[in-house]
Amino acid sequence: PYTTIFLMGFFSNISRAFEEAAAIDGCAPGRTFWEIMLPMAQPGIITVSIFNFINVWNEYFISLIFGNSDKVRSVAVGLYSMINSMKYTGDWAGMFSSVIIVFLPTLILYLFLSERIIAGVTGGGVKG
Repeated sequence: PYTTIFLMGFFSNISRAFEEAAAIDGCAPGRTFWEIMLPMAQPGIITVSIFNFINVWNEYFISLIFGNSDKVRSVAVGLYSMINSMKYTGDWAGMFSSVIIVFLPTLILYLFLSERIIAGVTGGGVKG
Protein backbone atom coordinates (compact mmCIF):
# COMPACT_ATOMS: atom_id res chain seq x y z
CA PRO A 1 0.00 0.00 0.00
CA TYR A 2 2.85 2.42 0.72
CA THR A 3 4.20 2.09 -2.81
CA THR A 4 0.81 2.77 -4.37
CA ILE A 5 0.11 5.80 -2.21
CA PHE A 6 3.57 7.26 -2.72
CA LEU A 7 3.53 6.81 -6.51
CA MET A 8 -0.05 8.09 -6.73
CA GLY A 9 1.09 11.30 -5.05
CA PHE A 10 4.11 11.47 -7.31
CA PHE A 11 2.14 10.99 -10.54
CA SER A 12 -0.49 13.52 -9.44
CA ASN A 13 2.26 16.17 -9.26
CA ILE A 14 3.18 15.70 -12.91
CA SER A 15 1.33 18.27 -14.99
CA ARG A 16 -1.35 17.08 -17.42
CA ALA A 17 0.03 19.57 -19.93
CA PHE A 18 2.77 17.09 -20.87
CA GLU A 19 0.19 14.40 -21.56
CA GLU A 20 -1.98 16.79 -23.57
CA ALA A 21 0.99 18.06 -25.58
CA ALA A 22 1.95 14.50 -26.45
CA ALA A 23 -1.62 13.75 -27.55
CA ILE A 24 -1.66 16.87 -29.74
CA ASP A 25 1.61 15.75 -31.33
CA GLY A 26 -0.01 12.39 -32.16
CA CYS A 27 1.59 10.25 -29.48
CA ALA A 28 -0.43 7.18 -28.41
CA PRO A 29 -1.35 6.86 -24.70
CA GLY A 30 1.00 3.93 -24.14
CA ARG A 31 3.90 5.70 -25.79
CA THR A 32 3.10 8.84 -23.79
CA PHE A 33 3.36 6.85 -20.59
CA TRP A 34 6.60 5.06 -21.51
CA GLU A 35 8.45 7.98 -23.08
CA ILE A 36 7.18 11.01 -21.15
CA MET A 37 5.46 10.14 -17.87
CA LEU A 38 7.72 7.29 -16.75
CA PRO A 39 11.01 9.21 -17.15
CA MET A 40 9.49 12.13 -15.23
CA ALA A 41 8.45 9.79 -12.42
CA GLN A 42 11.86 8.10 -12.26
CA PRO A 43 12.94 9.69 -8.92
CA GLY A 44 9.74 8.47 -7.26
CA ILE A 45 10.08 4.98 -8.69
CA ILE A 46 13.71 4.75 -7.58
CA THR A 47 12.80 5.97 -4.09
CA VAL A 48 10.00 3.43 -3.72
CA SER A 49 12.28 0.67 -5.05
CA ILE A 50 14.93 1.52 -2.47
CA PHE A 51 12.39 1.62 0.36
CA ASN A 52 11.00 -1.75 -0.73
CA PHE A 53 14.52 -3.23 -0.97
CA ILE A 54 15.31 -2.08 2.55
CA ASN A 55 11.98 -3.42 3.80
CA VAL A 56 12.59 -6.86 2.27
CA TRP A 57 16.25 -6.89 3.32
CA ASN A 58 15.32 -6.19 6.95
CA GLU A 59 12.28 -8.49 6.97
CA TYR A 60 12.20 -10.48 10.19
CA PHE A 61 8.86 -11.86 11.36
CA ILE A 62 7.56 -13.54 8.18
CA SER A 63 10.93 -15.18 7.60
CA LEU A 64 11.05 -16.31 11.21
CA ILE A 65 7.55 -17.78 11.05
CA PHE A 66 7.63 -19.42 7.62
CA GLY A 67 11.34 -20.15 7.22
CA ASN A 68 11.75 -23.80 8.14
CA SER A 69 15.40 -24.10 7.19
CA ASP A 70 18.44 -21.86 7.17
CA LYS A 71 18.39 -21.76 3.35
CA VAL A 72 15.16 -19.74 3.16
CA ARG A 73 15.58 -17.41 6.10
CA SER A 74 16.26 -13.74 5.61
CA VAL A 75 19.43 -11.91 6.54
CA ALA A 76 17.83 -10.40 9.64
CA VAL A 77 16.93 -13.81 11.08
CA GLY A 78 20.40 -15.17 10.28
CA LEU A 79 22.00 -12.17 11.95
CA TYR A 80 19.81 -12.60 15.02
CA SER A 81 20.71 -16.27 15.37
CA MET A 82 24.40 -15.47 14.83
CA ILE A 83 24.34 -12.75 17.49
CA ASN A 84 22.58 -15.10 19.91
CA SER A 85 25.20 -17.79 19.37
CA MET A 86 28.13 -15.35 19.69
CA LYS A 87 26.71 -13.59 22.73
CA TYR A 88 27.79 -16.35 25.09
CA THR A 89 31.18 -17.05 23.50
CA GLY A 90 32.39 -13.48 23.90
CA ASP A 91 33.30 -13.15 20.23
CA TRP A 92 32.45 -9.46 20.00
CA ALA A 93 34.61 -8.89 16.92
CA GLY A 94 32.77 -11.59 15.01
CA MET A 95 29.42 -10.25 16.13
CA PHE A 96 30.14 -6.67 15.09
CA SER A 97 31.71 -7.72 11.80
CA SER A 98 28.56 -9.70 10.94
CA VAL A 99 26.46 -6.61 11.68
CA ILE A 100 28.67 -4.53 9.37
CA ILE A 101 28.46 -7.14 6.59
CA VAL A 102 24.66 -7.18 6.81
CA PHE A 103 24.44 -3.37 6.92
CA LEU A 104 26.92 -2.75 4.08
CA PRO A 105 24.63 -3.38 1.04
CA THR A 106 22.03 -0.94 2.33
CA LEU A 107 24.68 1.69 3.02
CA ILE A 108 26.25 1.29 -0.44
CA LEU A 109 22.84 1.49 -2.10
CA TYR A 110 22.03 4.67 -0.20
CA LEU A 111 25.40 6.29 -0.96
CA PHE A 112 25.02 5.72 -4.69
CA LEU A 113 21.38 6.78 -4.88
CA SER A 114 21.03 9.38 -2.10
CA GLU A 115 20.39 12.30 -4.47
CA ARG A 116 17.61 10.39 -6.20
CA ILE A 117 16.09 9.35 -2.88
CA ILE A 118 15.95 12.96 -1.69
CA ALA A 119 14.53 14.14 -5.03
CA GLY A 120 11.90 11.40 -4.94
CA VAL A 121 10.83 12.04 -1.37
CA THR A 122 10.54 15.80 -1.80
CA GLY A 123 8.92 15.53 -5.23
CA GLY A 124 6.26 13.06 -4.12
CA GLY A 125 5.18 15.03 -1.08
CA VAL A 126 4.67 18.47 -2.62
CA LYS A 127 1.54 19.19 -4.60
CA GLY A 128 1.56 22.25 -6.74
